[in-house]
Amino acid sequence: MTKKVTMLELAKIARVDISTVSRALNDSPVVKESTRRRIQRIASEIGYVVNAPASSLRRKSARAIGMVIPLNPDADQTMSDPFYLEMVGAVSQAAAEIDYDLVVTVPRETSQLAERRLLNTGRADGIIVIGQADRAAQLNELSTLHSNFVVWGARMKGAKYTTVGSDNAKGGYLAASHLLARGARRILFLGDPGLPEVKLRHEGFLKAHREAGVSHDASYLLRMNFGGHTTYDQVIDFLRAGSKIDGIFASSDLLANSAMHALVAEGLSVPGDVRVVGYDNIGQSAMMTPPLTTVTQNIAEGGRLLVKLLLAKLDGEKVSSRFTETELIVRNSA
Repeated sequence: MTKKVTMLELAKIARVDISTVSRALNDSPVVKESTRRRIQRIASEIGYVVNAPASSLRRKSARAIGMVIPLNPDADQTMSDPFYLEMVGAVSQAAAEIDYDLVVTVPRETSQLAERRLLNTGRADGIIVIGQADRAAQLNELSTLHSNFVVWGARMKGAKYTTVGSDNAKGGYLAASHLLARGARRILFLGDPGLPEVKLRHEGFLKAHREAGVSHDASYLLRMNFGGHTTYDQVIDFLRAGSKIDGIFASSDLLANSAMHALVAEGLSVPGDVRVVGYDNIGQSAMMTPPLTTVTQNIAEGGRLLVKLLLAKLDGEKVSSRFTETELIVRNSA
């Protein structure tokens, strides 16, 4: 009877430590691809077979990632928002590549800490949270009890947890600089700076004005949530009140699309009369009329980073918050 090869023996043959072997055989992203392939090749050559049930018991792993999306019902947010759909798709794809399931939950109230429930019940090995809003204090509290979670969103002062997200201040700066360089001087800002991400986008927007030596009228700001249900009416009311604009920076692509419809309804052309820039670069932005100039958050990259950092945490690695590539995508609207 042939003796079974142990993981320790495999580690000695591959000249790596046993933890690296374990990670490589589980396709952990923290192991370099060349090392992972070499270990897997050696394992195949010497006939090493992973004892899946024993491995699962040792790790006490559910092989599942929890994804919490704390929608705000007061903000008219729903899961049909293209941003959420694309983010779920990006995370699920990244999870599937490492043979993890994705468990998505939407808390009924923002006060509920669904993350703690998922972690304590063992339904998920780790958690990805999409958005912070008014939950930073709760997430800081969670970080004292659990480390296995990563948050999509802005880097906030005092945050004790790991985040992945675009450089929001840079994005706002790029958008405003682009509009100002093309002659816009009366630029309307759409979004609620009370939200962490929008606050940073607004700060970058104002910085671009200062550097260009252009003052910005504080009244040229319409506060609205990401749901965008009031955008059309608010923009029309603003225009009918006699306010003149030649540019719009919307803090999401959905807001930008609604704003463009309002401009056309009032007899204004885009970009002839008003140049418009959005934020997110959702799939539909290139198909809007006209195609939307926007700041991309690189959602696909964000999904991969969220999963990569979470898996690194599960493997006991120390990780830092990361920015996704934040770039301006120039199309016909500006």
